[in-house]
Amino acid sequence: MNGKQLKYIVYFPVAAVLLVSTLLTGACSPARTTLTGIVPRTTATTGTSTTAAVRLVSIAIQQVSPVKIQLGNTVQFSAMGTYSDGSTADCTGQVIWNSRNSAIASITYSGLATAVTLGNTDITAAGNGVISNVVVLEIAPAAGATLTSIAVSRTVVANLPVGKTEQFTALGSYSDGSLQDITAQVNWTSTYVDVAAISAAGLATGLKPGQTDISATLTGVVSNGITLTVISP
Repeated sequence: MNGKQLKYIVYFPVAAVLLVSTLLTGACSPARTTLTGIVPRTTATTGTSTTAAVRLVSIAIQQVSPVKIQLGNTVQFSAMGTYSDGSTADCTGQVIWNSRNSAIASITYSGLATAVTLGNTDITAAGNGVISNVVVLEIAPAAGATLTSIAVSRTVVANLPVGKTEQFTALGSYSDGSLQDITAQVNWTSTYVDVAAISAAGLATGLKPGQTDISATLTGVVSNGITLTVISP
């Protein structure tokens, strides 16, 4: 082996060790860059493009409030999402549906609401921290159901001072076995209107000391009577 061949053999391992060391440590010479790989610094570096994640900014329930259905029936709700890039998409199956009072109406993950009993409940949809508009779902008696009786009650059992008010409520029983608050639908009556007057909403006001009977009627059905005693203030 001559001197020239020996020189190449010595240089080759040394060069290999330096190259491996540079790659592992990320070190760079003035002609290297550790950000985009080992390329000459004078070479134009292609900018890295980043695409911002498109996020949900609003949810709109498509049904117009209030939605009215009869007892035992179902209704399909749908939701439209608006995103940060201005696009919209049906997100009915991706949002979380909620009924404020599931005892009145339940709602599935797919937005199908089922009427359980008479009354009202709020339906909303949510996703990624975004909450939709509120749609009121009203449950009415089943078709053909008739009012069979009215039960009147009062909020306070104590005597009512002159100038004070007391709220009465009316609960209707129907032929399908359902119950409904019909306080705002009945016709309220006070037997002695000079002792106490009662509004269409069932709010009685004491006018002078004495007693009067409060009752309610609707479609020919008459409630029980409750004696209201008005006392001096």
